[in-house]
Amino acid sequence: MTAVLLLSAALAHPLGAAGASDPNGGMPGQRIEVTVADAEVRVDYYAEVAALRLYKEAREEGASGPSWALGRAESLRGGVKARWSGETLALSAVKVEPAAELKPTGYVEFHIASGAPLPSIAGTLEVRMDNFPDEPCYYAASVRLGGEFVATSTSLGRVLKGRLRDNLHGAWRRNEAGRVTTVALRTVRPWEDQTPGPLPERLEGLVDRSSEAVPAAIGTGFLVLLVAWVVRWRRRRRR
Repeated sequence: MTAVLLLSAALAHPLGAAGASDPNGGMPGQRIEVTVADAEVRVDYYAEVAALRLYKEAREEGASGPSWALGRAESLRGGVKARWSGETLALSAVKVEPAAELKPTGYVEFHIASGAPLPSIAGTLEVRMDNFPDEPCYYAASVRLGGEFVATSTSLGRVLKGRLRDNLHGAWRRNEAGRVTTVALRTVRPWEDQTPGPLPERLEGLVDRSSEAVPAAIGTGFLVLLVAWVVRWRRRRRR
């Protein structure tokens, strides 16, 4: 709540707030942090908006006090959408603190979060940022996966000959393609590492072999050889 009160003061006195003289031209920034684990997806959405712009909007609406900032944050919720293999996910709101925070750069960062259960254990997740549809923005996206998932493909990068290429994970970019993030997921295989981590580490072709897989494979191989030797020994005795 303290951050919201500070924001209210900033909207009343937007000195140093970002505007036309700002290197970014006062463009909004939209960012998502997606977590897929335990059969659920959570989307944390952040919007960075120039304080001067918000001051003007609040003044035009005749608004004052911390409730306006909280309402402004909630107004962004409808612009965050998710689909699973083409099926729209019904995202439920998750409470976060603070919902609005004034940054030293003169921007206000709004934060909302939502989540939903996954309809299946494998599929393609698509998350959209549709706020500020008629103006240029900066976009960034990052994805974290539970150890039960491996990404087979994503709009945030690709694997070629065992190396990560075109890595956009967590990077800011200014193009409309940045509004949409996709990642195709499958379940982890027994010999693959099951350590949770960020998307680049959980991409197919980059996921390490499980530290338990080699000893298990050796043990299984030894057992197979032992059984085969016992069978041959018994056959020889019968002769």
